[in-house]
This record gives sequence, structure tokens and C-alpha cells, in this order.
Amino acid sequence: MLTEMLSDNRHNSTVGRLGSGNHMYVFVNPKNTISVDANIPNEITWEFAQKEIAEAKGFQTKVGLGLPRDQQIAQEQVIELLPLVSQVNAISEEMNKHKAFEVIILSAAAQQDKGTKPKVMVKMKNLMNNNVWLWDVGKFMNRRYLIQDLYERFLDNPDEVIAIKAEEDPFWEPVEDVLIGTANVFLQSLLYALDFDDVVPVRDYKGQQEGTLVVAVVPTNQSGKALLDEDAFVEDPSELVGKPFHFKVNVRCAEIEKTRYSRGIRCSYSVRGEPNPVEIPLIKDTLSPEFNHSHMSTINLVDSDVLEYFNSGCITFSLYGLQGDTLPDQRLAKMTTKELRQMERLQAGSLLPSSLARRASSVCVDADNFGELVSQLRTENQALQRKCERLQKKENQIMDLLKIWEDRPVEEQDFQGFYRAVHAAVHSSGSKFKTRVKLLNQMVSVSRDVKMSDGEQAQEHVEGSKTCAIQ
Repeated sequence: MLTEMLSDNRHNSTVGRLGSGNHMYVFVNPKNTISVDANIPNEITWEFAQKEIAEAKGFQTKVGLGLPRDQQIAQEQVIELLPLVSQVNAISEEMNKHKAFEVIILSAAAQQDKGTKPKVMVKMKNLMNNNVWLWDVGKFMNRRYLIQDLYERFLDNPDEVIAIKAEEDPFWEPVEDVLIGTANVFLQSLLYALDFDDVVPVRDYKGQQEGTLVVAVVPTNQSGKALLDEDAFVEDPSELVGKPFHFKVNVRCAEIEKTRYSRGIRCSYSVRGEPNPVEIPLIKDTLSPEFNHSHMSTINLVDSDVLEYFNSGCITFSLYGLQGDTLPDQRLAKMTTKELRQMERLQAGSLLPSSLARRASSVCVDADNFGELVSQLRTENQALQRKCERLQKKENQIMDLLKIWEDRPVEEQDFQGFYRAVHAAVHSSGSKFKTRVKLLNQMVSVSRDVKMSDGEQAQEHVEGSKTCAIQ
């Protein structure tokens, strides 16, 4: 039987969880004279105890912390799942199944579909070879019922249960690819028809970096040729509205840190408006896969929704590692499930004081959102730098033209020629310069009208001249 004790001096009690996880006990120490916290209820309920256990594991459960509604729902699911997961872990230990279960939360940033909400899942880990599976809540609940049934049979006839086939064992799962982490590439550069090329971090569901991915997003024409010249750049994103837009996603390579993923790595991602995810084939026997992948995407007509997608949306690249049903280390094979779980907790640092453990867990939970924010700001900064470079180049061209025309002799300072030169320099370079060209055009028109008016007056003067008449 698994026994877990959580001491809390704030209310002079110790909460104990025994056996299946369906029962909890509160021990009140009469010799503890520390004052009771005013927020602690007089009667310790099952729900209150589960919330304290969840907080001890790093999950936020208090109301009024400013959590969005989606995250509040996820936290409620966590509180409901924790005792069930503890029950399954207790059965795994007693039956020595070498499996450990853990509740995790996949944030929206860690999922390909950016419209999704935070997703609560249960991670099952093989303690012998570190293979991992992620179950959704429905699958875990089904397996839990099967595990309970198997446990009851185990109590009646242990030898019969030990001899069952793997396919009949609810603790067994066929080997499948495991999610290493995700990399988010934001699309602000496309607002200005600029390319994006960078090394982006790959982070797991806890926000910890697992490696890097080299990605480029490049605007193209209809045939797929990259638009890297000056004419492609737009200063005002509204210039894209009502027009088709094409761009390519280039995934060059990746670098993954953990050697357990060296069997093979593959990548997938989704692009807005495309019905199916894009799958990049598996590259085996390396931690540095060279994908050399290119995919062209077309938006038939840019509207305000597309501009919002470029401004705040991103493409999420999910990297998966190939797992194998390898034989365990002989030293691990001699250890029980309980001993393996204790060793894992020691390696993970979960036996730190509760306050430090909660702080460390909070850092891991927040790191995912922080990492996404850093990636977004980094992409936006790069787009603005590229935009400034283009505008600076255009400004320099205009200054050079001004200097050239300023140095010309007076008789060669043709205003129409100057206008044509400026127009050529700023053609398709943005609304600000185009506005200047329009002003110049108006000035040309006014100048032409003035010249025509002066010419007519001169002609009238000539026709009225007696000298000319005599000639």
C-alpha cells in the first residue's frame, strides 16, 4: 500500500493518503501551538485536501489569481485527476509494472492548432527504458477502469494476472513517437512582405529548451520564386488587402540535445487555411537532422483576418522522437517500481522543500508562456529591423537624387525629369514615399498650369505688339 503524508503546520495537521487514493486522513497534532491560518476551514474536506495536494505539486488552484477561464477549467481537471493518477501509481507499484503516471498541461503554445485551449493530459512513462506516452483524459479514464479490474483479479489470483499477454495488459502500450517539443515562428515579417530566417528554440511542455530549429518564411510570387527585391517591400500592410499572397516555409535542420532521441526525428506543422498538417519525413540515427524541406502556401485573397493572422499568429512546428522497445539496464531490472519512482523523484529534485518545489514548478509552468513571448518579440524586432533597413535604403536613394539634381547646372534642372527619377526610386516602396510622390505630382501639375498661363499671357502680349505686327 502506498502511503503519502503531507505536513502543514499552518493548521496543525497532517494529511495522509493511503492505499487506493480514495481515502484521506487528517491528523491534528494537539501539541502544536502554532496559530491556525484564518483561511483554513474548520472542517478539512476532500476538495480542500486535493487542492492543497495540487498546490504542493506546483499547480495554482486559488481563485483570484487572474487566470483566464480556460486555465481555470484546466486546473479543475487537474484537481479531479490527481487522486486518480495517485491510485493508478499505487497499483503500478504494488503489481510492480514499472510504469509511472503524471498529470501534465499542454499549453496552447505547445499545440499545432493555435485555436485550442490548454489541454490536460496524463503522461505514462516506462521506468525501465524511459519511453513516454501521452494520453488524453478520456483514454486515461478507460485505462483506469481496466487497471482497477486487473488489480482485483491480481488480489484473487496473482499468478494468473502475471502471465497475461501484453495486449491484454492495460499498462502496456505499443511504442509510438513521442513529442520532443514545439517551436513557434511568428509571422509579423509577412505584414511587410519581408522574409524571416532564424534559429528558433524547441521547448517541451514545461517550457524547457530541448534543442533548436532553423526555419525561414519567405514571400514568393505565384511560381514560387522568392521576392527579395525592393519592389516586394510594403510599408503599410493594408496594401496587401484584396490581393493574393504566396509564401514558402523552409525547414533546414534541427539540433536536439538528448541522446534518447537519436533513433530518429521528424517534424510536422500546420498552416492557416490548409486542411491537413504538413509532415516532414523521419530522419533516422541522428540528433542533427537535415530536413531541407520547402512548402509553398497560397492565400487567395488577403483580408483583415489574414492581416491579424500575420500580426499575432504563428506556425507551430512539432518535433517528434522515434522510440524503441529497448531492453532495460540490468541494474534497473533488479529494482522495484517503488524504488525506480523514488530514484526518479530524487533525480528530478522533487524532494526539495515544498516551497522551493512549488517555486521551481511555477517557473517551469511560466517558462512556456515566457518563451513564446520572447520568440514573438524577437520575430517582431527582426521584422522592424528589416523594415527600417529598406526604408533607410530608399531614403538614401532619394537623398542621392537630391544631391545629383542640386549639383546640375540651372539650365539642366528639369523638374519633370527630377519627378520621374524620384518616382522610379520610390515605386512600390510604401505609402509614405508614395504620398511624397503624389505631392510632387501635384506640384508638377501646378507648375505646368502656371507655365501655360504665363505662355498664354506672353502670346497675348506678342499678338498685341506693333513691332511683331510690322515684322
